[in-house]
Amino acid sequence: MALSPRTVTVYGRLSYAHLNEPHAPNDQAEPKYSATLLVEKTDTDAIKAINAAIKAAVDEGVTRRTFTQAIDPTHTKYPPLRDGDQPNDSGEPRGEEFAGHWFIAAKNKKQPMVVNAQRQPVIDPDDVYSGCYVNMAVEFYAYSNSGNKGISASLIGVQKVKDGDRLGGEPPKAEDVFGVVGGQTPTDTGLGF
Repeated sequence: MALSPRTVTVYGRLSYAHLNEPHAPNDQAEPKYSATLLVEKTDTDAIKAINAAIKAAVDEGVTRRTFTQAIDPTHTKYPPLRDGDQPNDSGEPRGEEFAGHWFIAAKNKKQPMVVNAQRQPVIDPDDVYSGCYVNMAVEFYAYSNSGNKGISASLIGVQKVKDGDRLGGEPPKAEDVFGVVGGQTPTDTGLGF
C-alpha cells in the first residue's frame, strides 16, 4: 500500500506517551491516544522529511478547500513541528529533554499500532515508555475549526528501537516504598480480610 505524501516515519525519543489508553489533558478535551516525538535538531534528513509531509498537508488543505490559500503552518497557534528550545504556551521553559530538539505532538481517536524492532506487537505496555527511542509514524492533515486553521499530526504507530532513561524517573519499587510486615498475615492484623 502506498502511503500518503503527508505521512512520515521519523526516529526520535518518545515523550508524553499515552499509547495503551486514551488520555485527556483536561476535563473539556476528548480522550485520545497520544505521544510526543523529540527529534534532534542535528537530524536534518528527518526535519526535511517532516517539512515535506507538512507541505503536502498544506497543499491538500488548499485542494480540498480546507484553506482558501496556502498557510504558513509555523505561524499558527499550534505549529505541527515545534522548537523544544522555545518556552511552552504558558511562557515556561520546557523540560530539559526538549533542549536541542524539534518535537511533534501527535494524537488519534483510534489506538495506534505499537510494535517492536521485529514489527511484532508489543504485549507488555511497560516496554514502550516515555524516554525510549522509537520510529514514529504520523500523518499530517489540514484543519479549519472555529476560526483556527493549521496542520495537525495524527498518530499512526510506534516502533520501539531501543531503551533510554525514563522521563519522569523510574517508578518506585515495592521495597523502596514498603517495609516487611513482621510475619503477620492479613487476619493477624485485625483487619479481617
